[in-house]
Order: sequence, then structure tokens, then C-alpha cells
Amino acid sequence: MGAIHINRNRQNLGQYSEQDVADGLQTGKFLPDDLAWQEPMEAWLPLSTFTNLPPPTEALPPPPPALDGPPLPSSQDTLVWEAPERPPAFQAALATIRQVLSNPVATFQAMPTQGGFWKPMAFYVWVSWITGIFAVIYEAVAILINPDALATTQFKTIPREWLIPIFIGAIIILPALQLVRSYISSAIIHLALLLVGGAKKPFETTYRVFCYAAGSSSVLQLIPICGAWFHLILSLCISVIGLKEAHGTDLWRPVLAVFLIFVLCAGTVVGVSALAVGLGYASLGAVGK
Repeated sequence: MGAIHINRNRQNLGQYSEQDVADGLQTGKFLPDDLAWQEPMEAWLPLSTFTNLPPPTEALPPPPPALDGPPLPSSQDTLVWEAPERPPAFQAALATIRQVLSNPVATFQAMPTQGGFWKPMAFYVWVSWITGIFAVIYEAVAILINPDALATTQFKTIPREWLIPIFIGAIIILPALQLVRSYISSAIIHLALLLVGGAKKPFETTYRVFCYAAGSSSVLQLIPICGAWFHLILSLCISVIGLKEAHGTDLWRPVLAVFLIFVLCAGTVVGVSALAVGLGYASLGAVGK
């Protein structure tokens, strides 16, 4: 077993040998609720769960009495994807998805609100690309099995022999599309959050919430037919929770922000549709004359 990494209140205390940790617990240098990680663990856990430590060195002074203070962070203090020495990417992604979906409140309470865009961006693009491939394959299979379905899709005017190259091309450019989407969607959400007074922290915080919420919930795209809708609903719900916890704001503010985005999108669709219908009637009237 390798060195044990210790974390307290989102601060990295360093890495220590098992004997150092055992002695530190005895003297009070480390606390049972301090979070620790050691290869090949998938997630950070409290030191109290490390039951295989060697006995502390003899003649060490007893630990000092506990002092009153704020509660220590939960066992999900650090996202596995952002752990100092995380497991391989696939294992880290699965563990992070499990953290976000199983306990979003604790996960986003402890998520670092700053620390760069690269890690959350890589998580979102990588996970959503893999799940998006399945969504594209489902669409292709449905059309190939039932060619009549073309009449009800956006591909109705495209020759059937072009569909496979189009789907392959979509899979190739999907990461770039997801990258652009992550910034545009986060910017819209952050702007709405600013309008309702819920953005207590910078845009980076909102971006990190979106990437981990949307990336984790994208696993529902693995469900054929209705997976995309489930993904959208779950992503919105987890994003609301994440925005509340990460920004330290009232729940109604992110709820209202998401509602405003929905109203804006719905209003845009209705407006564009009404404009198209109006132009259509105008064209028919001009032809009639």
C-alpha cells in the first residue's frame, strides 16, 4: 500500500506513511473525520475507516480533548475525478458519477468552487461523448429498421445512403459540440442566476456545477428511446441542487433561474413559430393576388 493522503476542510495536509497516520491519530494531529485516500481506493473516506493501521508508537502523549467547532465535511469531500492521485479515468468517472447521482447535496457542498476549468470540462466532454455515441447509434438503428421513420425526423429530406456517413460524422464532431455547449449553457444559467441574485460566486462555479451535473446525468442516454428526456430532467434537478450548494444561496433562486430559462426558450420557440406561420400566410396571400 502506498502513502495516505490526508484532507481536512478541503485543505490538503500532505501524504504520510501508515505509521505516521497511526501516530497522528494518537496525538491528535489527525482526526478520525479527516478524509484520506490511498491507492487503489475509488473515493476519499474518513480515517476512522482505516482499520488496518499499525499500532501507534509507544510513549506518545494522549490526544487533546475535542474542541467545539463547525461540523467537519462529509466523506465525499473531494470528487474522485479531482483527487490528487485519482484512479484510471474510467474508474474515476464511474466513481464521480456515483457520487453525484447518489448524494448530490454532499457532493456539491464539498466540490471545490474554483480550481480551473479543465477537469470539469474533461469530465463532461468525455462522459457525454461516450453516452452520446449510444444515443446516435439508437437513432441510426431505429431509422435503418424502420425507414418510414425518416418522414418524422430531421433527416426526411436526406437520401438514405447518406445517413450512415452523417451519423459517423456526428459521433466524430460530438466532443467539439459538447465543449461549446458546456460554455454556452453555463453562461446562460449563470446570467439567469445573476438576475435572481443567486450567483454568490464566479462563473467558474456555475460551470463546474453544470459539467458534473450534466455529465453524470448523461448516463441516462444509455436508455433507448426516452433516455434523452430522462437525462434532461435529471440534469436540471441536479443542477438546481448543485447551484444551491456551490453558490451557498436559497433553493428558490436556482429554481427560478431555471424556470426563467425555460420560459425564455419556450417563448422563443412560440415566437419563431408564429413568425413562420405569419410569413407563410403572407406568402400565400401574395400568390393569391
